[in-house]
Amino acid sequence: MADSPIICAYVARHGRTSLNAGHKFRGSANPPLDSVGRQQAHKLASLFKNIDLSVIFTSDKQRATETAKIIAGEKDTPIHISSNLRALNVGKFSGQPRNQENVDELESYLSDPEVRIPDGESLNEFRGRVDPCFQEAVELFMEEGVPPLIVAHSSLVHELGNVYHSGNHKAVLVEPGGCAAIVLHNGKLTSEPIFKPLPASAGGSASTIT
Repeated sequence: MADSPIICAYVARHGRTSLNAGHKFRGSANPPLDSVGRQQAHKLASLFKNIDLSVIFTSDKQRATETAKIIAGEKDTPIHISSNLRALNVGKFSGQPRNQENVDELESYLSDPEVRIPDGESLNEFRGRVDPCFQEAVELFMEEGVPPLIVAHSSLVHELGNVYHSGNHKAVLVEPGGCAAIVLHNGKLTSEPIFKPLPASAGGSASTIT
């Protein structure tokens, strides 16, 4: 008989910012949530209202810390801020349009994980600081029996897929304000999306929970 899946840790993507809305790279930029992003954060707060969390870990970028504080709300869940949870530092691309020319150039750097993006970091440098955070979150669950929540960026959700789906970085992608989870199932760790908001361009008021 198969074991029931057990959620070991949640990984939420921060709400929308003006750079998300403008289809620009965020990276090391530090924009706040916009009005839609705050609404998305409140939807996440509603999702977690009756879910026990041991701690909320968040990136130190204000779009993530704002989202984390809204989720914490009146839950009295402690928040720990960590620069290790920052988005992939895309260097010179931060704040620039996500047009095809820029996307292709960035991909040329990411195709070799050892190559550092100009003024940024390499994919392996990013993985070196982020992957241990996933491991520590799971270890915390194993110790306390209550899952933590990580509030961070789209690049971390990409990496969640990469780690737990054999390099498929798109396996658990969610829109801003969405949430994935690290799950223990039949003795193996995997990841899956659990809250998938519709894109804000489609109205953003409806969502699906899987």
